[in-house]
Formats: sequence, structure tokens, C-alpha cells
Amino acid sequence: MIRDGGTLENTGEIVKMTLRATLFLCLSLAVLAGCTGKPESFVAPNAEVGSAKVQRIYLATDRILAPDLSGTTKRGGALSFAQYDITIPPGHEPGEVAFSATNPDPTQSFTVAGARAIARLPELGQIVRAEAGSLGRPIDGPVVYVHGFNTAMEYAVYRHAQIAHDYGLQGPQVTFAWPSIERTLGYVRDKDSILIARDHLEELLVELTGDNQNVFVFGHSMGTQLVVETLRQLSITGQKDVLSRIGGVILVSPDIDLDLFEAQHERIDPMPSPFVVMTSESDYALRFSSLLTAQPERLGSARDRDRLAALDLLVLDLSGLPNARNHFLAATSPVVIDIVTSAREDVLADRFPSRGVIDVAAVQAGARH
Repeated sequence: MIRDGGTLENTGEIVKMTLRATLFLCLSLAVLAGCTGKPESFVAPNAEVGSAKVQRIYLATDRILAPDLSGTTKRGGALSFAQYDITIPPGHEPGEVAFSATNPDPTQSFTVAGARAIARLPELGQIVRAEAGSLGRPIDGPVVYVHGFNTAMEYAVYRHAQIAHDYGLQGPQVTFAWPSIERTLGYVRDKDSILIARDHLEELLVELTGDNQNVFVFGHSMGTQLVVETLRQLSITGQKDVLSRIGGVILVSPDIDLDLFEAQHERIDPMPSPFVVMTSESDYALRFSSLLTAQPERLGSARDRDRLAALDLLVLDLSGLPNARNHFLAATSPVVIDIVTSAREDVLADRFPSRGVIDVAAVQAGARH
């Protein structure tokens, strides 16, 4: 309690309350953590691939890169670029990212078989557009993946390789790695890094959509806020030609205040289509994010279906699926991977609803009967 004049009657009680609040904050941020480690030997050029499959990942990052092309947590102030050949082990199970921190073995884990720097953004754009053009189908356009909170660059690259492999994505894959501090107590700092990165993601999208190239954008968790902020920025600066070449957007477990998203949504014109939001009312990480930010309605865990439906987007509600508390169910669940892969071409070909809220578990149950 506080007496008149603001003096403390029970300092010990206040200290205990502060310690409890601090402990809760630490536990909350630990739940929000994007990854649990990073490979120490990320770059191992000329590794023997053997029977492992290879997934090429291009990188655009505003982190400072180490000389060996591994990542740092330092803000670079400008974009750097690289190319990695990631091995997928023969025994890989959908949804898994297995790596060794000390002894990378392509037969057992994800490894880097080769890496090289790319000097400039126009060079990256030329490579990516040429690769996409050689495939000859709009559905095989470049995919830009934007990772979430507390994520090492190396882990983001491995996760992107896993997603591309498991979903059978044929087009060029570009990881956009913003400078996460990679700490469980770095939530606010990561939020600031997201805002700094908007111009850099904009630069990348402007380049990749050159020559009328369609590009798909896929964001996870806190990274979805960077995606939406950048789309809004493109709109309010009059770059509608770039927006019109965003062939689709997927936001997975978006850690965005619902009020904020509604305000952002109003300013994006034209709105990319399809625009898919994957949610779960049980998302454990977003529950803690709601408490940390004192904003109970996160887009990725919103319960108000009427409010979601009013956004005029395609919302895939994963709440009824197994492990619905998982913060990255779209990448880690073989069930979700199978469902979304089956529907992907239908969505892009307008044979699947492009608006509304769909209970994925109910659809799956209906398909079994």
C-alpha cells in the first residue's frame, strides 16, 4: 500500500510483487522464444551430400554477416545477400528441422553444403527472376519468408528449407532475415528491429517484382507485422504496381494486435490475393504475448469470428487440430502440411474460397466421411 504523500508502508511486499512480475515476464518471453538453439558450424562448404536432397535458399538480410556468411545479431543498416545450399537428410520427417551444433552430418541432419555471397540486390533479383522464369508457371514464383521473434538467422534458413521441401515449393526461395537479438528478453528490441527493417523488405520486394514477376510472401509470428507494415508502406507511397505483383500472402500465427491489423488493412490497396491468415485460439505463445502487450486480441489467436470474417480475407482456423497450442503449426505439423499442400493450387487457381473463416479441423473431418 501507499500512504498519503507516496511513502511505502510495506517495501517487502512491493519487492515481492516486483520479483513475481519479473519472473512472469521471463517465463512469458521464454514461451515466446522463436527457436531453442542454433548450429555452431553453419557454413561447411563442399560437404559430402551423399543421398541427401539439396534445397537452395537465397538470403537478404539487414543483419551484419560474419565473414563466413553466418549471421550476427547486429543491425547492419543496409541489405546483404547470400546463397546457401541446404541438405535435407534422407530420413527427414515432415515438420522436423534436425541439426547438430557441433558435428553436421548430411545423412542425419540439415547442413550447409555450400555458400556464397551475392554482391548486390540487382544481382539477386536477376538470379531469382531467371530461376522463376525457367519454371514457366506463376505458381512457382519466388517465395519470401520472414521469420519471427528470437530467431537465429541460421535457424531461419534451415526452417525455410524445411518448409520449401515439405510443401513441395518449386520456385526460388528467399529468406528475409531481420536482426533479431536472439534473446528471450529481447521482445521490445526485436519489435524495434522490425520497424527498422521495413524499408529493407520494401527494397527486396520492389526488386523481385521487377519484369512483372509475381512474388509470394510468407511471414511468421512477429515477422508478420513486418510483412503487413511493408505492404502498407508500399500502398501509402503509391507503389501499387509492386503490390499488384504480390501473388499471395500468408500470415502464420501473426503476433499483431487485432486493432492495429484492422488499421493497417484499411490502408493496403490493392490487397494481395489470396491473403491467408492462419490462426489458433489455443496458440500458447500468443496468449503470453497478449499479456505482455496488454492487448488481449492478437490476430493469430482471435476468437471473434465475425470480426475476422469482416476483414474479407481467408482465415484458416487451426484451433481444432492436434497440437493447436504450437506457435508454428503450419511448419511443424504433418497434418497441416498435407492439408495446405492439397489446397494450395486450388487457392491460387480460384477453385478454393478466397474469403471467410474456415474451420480446418471440420473440413478435415468432413473429408474422412
